[in-house]
Amino acid sequence: YTITRLWEVSDCSNNTTSHTQVITVEDTTAPIFVETLPADTTVSCDAVPTAVVLTANDNCDASVTVNYTETITGQDDGCASSYTITRLWEVSDCSNNTTSHTQIITVEDTTAPVFVETLPTDTTVSCDAVPIAVVLTANDNCDASVNVNYTETITGQDDACASSYTITRLWEVSDCSNNTTSHTQVITVEDTTAPIFVETLPADTTVSCDNIPPVDVLTASGNCEPSLDVIFTETITGQDDGCASSYTITRLWEVSDCSNNTTSHTQVITVEDTTAPEFVESLPADVTVSCDAVPDAVVLTANDNCDASVSVNFTETITGQDDGCASSYTITRLWEVSDCSNNTTSHTQIITVEDTTAPVFVESLPADTTVSCDAVPDAVVLTANDNCDASVSVNFTETITGQ
Repeated sequence: YTITRLWEVSDCSNNTTSHTQVITVEDTTAPIFVETLPADTTVSCDAVPTAVVLTANDNCDASVTVNYTETITGQDDGCASSYTITRLWEVSDCSNNTTSHTQIITVEDTTAPVFVETLPTDTTVSCDAVPIAVVLTANDNCDASVNVNYTETITGQDDACASSYTITRLWEVSDCSNNTTSHTQVITVEDTTAPIFVETLPADTTVSCDNIPPVDVLTASGNCEPSLDVIFTETITGQDDGCASSYTITRLWEVSDCSNNTTSHTQVITVEDTTAPEFVESLPADVTVSCDAVPDAVVLTANDNCDASVSVNFTETITGQDDGCASSYTITRLWEVSDCSNNTTSHTQIITVEDTTAPVFVESLPADTTVSCDAVPDAVVLTANDNCDASVSVNFTETITGQ
C-alpha cells in the first residue's frame, strides 16, 4: 500500500509552506517454514515415511496456509514396489511471495520374499520312505501376492538300480522387483533293508533216507524291489564212507536286491537210516519133526528202504548129537541181514528133531505053529530097518520051557 504524509505551515499573512512524503509499502519477503524440512531419502516400499505437516510464518501476513501436494511416478511398469514420490509444500502470502520445499522419496524393494512354513532339511531315507514334497508359501514386504515355484530333480538312477539315488528339491519365489529367495532340500535315498522271504522258512530236520522232504520254493520281496529272484543251491556231504544212507544235505536259499542287501536261509537235513531191512518171504516157524522129515532150509531174501542191495546170511547150528544118538537133536537156523548203516534184522528157526518111530523088520515074521518034535523049524534070521538109525541089530534069544 502507499502512505502519504503532509506537513504544512502558514503565517498570519497566510504565507504557506508544505512538505509531502510518500511511503510506498511493499511485501517482498516470502513466508518461512516453521518445522525442519524433510530431506530427500531412499526407503523400502514398506517404510515410506508419513508426509510431514509443515506450517509457515510470514512477516506481514499473520495467517498463511501451506499447501501440500504429492506426486507418484514410476508405477507404470507393473510393479508397485519401485517408484518415486515427489512431495511439495508451498506457502504464499497475500503479496504472492512464495516459499516451497520439495522432498523426493525414492522407493525401492530390496527385501526378498520370506517363506512362511518351516523349511525341510536335508535328509537320508529309505527308498520306501521318501517324504512328500512340502508345499511352501511366501510373504513379501511389498508384493502382496508372490508364487512359489517348485522343481524336483532326480539323479543317480542311471546305474540300473532305482533304489539308491538323490532327489534335489528346489523352492523359488521372486517378487516383482526380482528379489529372489530359494531353498534347496537334498534327499539321499538309500536301500539298506535286506529282502524278506515270503514263505515260512524250512527248519533243520532229521529224516530217514526214504523220507527226504522236497525242496521248498521260496520267494522274496524287497522294500524297494517288489520282485526278486531267489537262488537255491544244495550240497550233499558225508556220502564218501561207502554208505549212501547216512549223510547231510545243506540247502541254501539266497536273495539280493540291486543295492546288494542280501538275505539267506540255510536248512540242514540230517539223513539217517534207522530202519532195518525186512524179509520178503514168510518166515519159517519153529517146528518139531521126525529125524527123517527135517525140512530144507528156506532161502530168504530182504529189501531195505535205503540200501538197494542187501544180502541175507544163513547159518545153521546142530546141538544135542553128543549123546551117541543122532536121532534126537536140535537144529538152530539163523537168517541175518544188515544194511550199510548196520541196521540188522534176524530170524531164528528152532527145529526139534525127535525119533518116535520104532524099527521095522525086513523079512516076513514067522508065525506061531505046532510041530512034531522032530520037525522043529530052524530059527529065522530077521533083519530090521529104522527111519533114523541106519544100522540097527536084531538080537535073537530062545527060551525052552516045559521040559
